[in-house]
Amino acid sequence: MEQAQQSQPDALAARIYLGNLPYTAKPYDIEELLAANGFDHFQKIHISIDPVSGRNPGYCFVDFPDRDTAGHALASLSATISGRPIKVGPCDPKKQRDRGGNHEADSSSRRWGDWSTQSSDGGIATGRFDTKGAEQGPYWAVDHFENMVESLEGRRLYVGGLGKMVDQAQHNREITELFSDFTPTAIGKRITPYERTRFMPGNHHYCFVDFETREQANAAKKALHTRTIPGGRLKVSVAGGIPNKLANPDTGVRYGRSVYDGSRSGNTAPSNRAAASTDWRRRDDE
Repeated sequence: MEQAQQSQPDALAARIYLGNLPYTAKPYDIEELLAANGFDHFQKIHISIDPVSGRNPGYCFVDFPDRDTAGHALASLSATISGRPIKVGPCDPKKQRDRGGNHEADSSSRRWGDWSTQSSDGGIATGRFDTKGAEQGPYWAVDHFENMVESLEGRRLYVGGLGKMVDQAQHNREITELFSDFTPTAIGKRITPYERTRFMPGNHHYCFVDFETREQANAAKKALHTRTIPGGRLKVSVAGGIPNKLANPDTGVRYGRSVYDGSRSGNTAPSNRAAASTDWRRRDDE
């Protein structure tokens, strides 16, 4: 591809920033937005999707074939998603690193990657593969989230008692080390506790960790619950159901990748199981 022959400064000059995205926007929503506004000749969309919540961080980056096309997008792209005006700006390498551009290739970083256009590779999203052959990147993250929406079945653990996060890399290392004897499929972002508990004694930050089977999740829970860590003890339990605002957001649940047809409506309704709960923090074992 032409971009592969470009120097890094040239490649960054052909990359733009899109901000103020709804947290529920997926890669195909960005693709549709670009196509609807005459910028369907982009090369890649770089977007981070959290596999546990299915949310993006509110921004993404788009690569164009050359700096002239990127410049045209910077000067003229004006669009909205779900009524939110999208912010368009140049790519700042420092800000990209601060936002998470540097990431490790593990189960918690698969959410970030290159989303290929539907016109390339037969419509299959391409990305890096780990030693097990699991596809990485936002396509993997979206598929994983939708799989959990369809069938949670005790495969998600609430992990509480965590300290305040220093940065994403520190969080990834800490949770990976805690679960080093097990095989989690996804690690969610660390979540800030409610205001009413934030200043109580002990650690109150938490995250969610997913497993392939309920048995694997239960084994990890039994081994790690009440384990002593700096600042207190872990609180590990089976998570409750995925809340409606995540499983069925206002933009609609979108299963798989869609082809732009000018429509914003979803194709598939969420399962009754997915909509059954509004509290996913934790629940007692049955």
